[in-house]
Amino acid sequence: MTTVGYGDIAPKTTMGRVIGIAVMLVGIGFIAVLTGAVAQRFLATQVEEVAALEAEIGETEADILAEVREIQTRLRRLEARLARESV
Repeated sequence: MTTVGYGDIAPKTTMGRVIGIAVMLVGIGFIAVLTGAVAQRFLATQVEEVAALEAEIGETEADILAEVREIQTRLRRLEARLARESV
């Protein structure tokens, strides 16, 4: 990804090499940001759908947990009543 040619023409001075390295790093960074932006553009709707599904599942789990707790409370009452009647 980062080449300055075939090697026959290359920076000879330290300053030239530093500038070459800086240009290469900026180029790699630009390509990385561009790739990330394109990927985000494609995945944005899917991420929103997944977030909506997670919220729905969370609500469903909360409803189920509340129902289980209610059943547990009723079961304890029944067990207590049976224990009193059997004595």
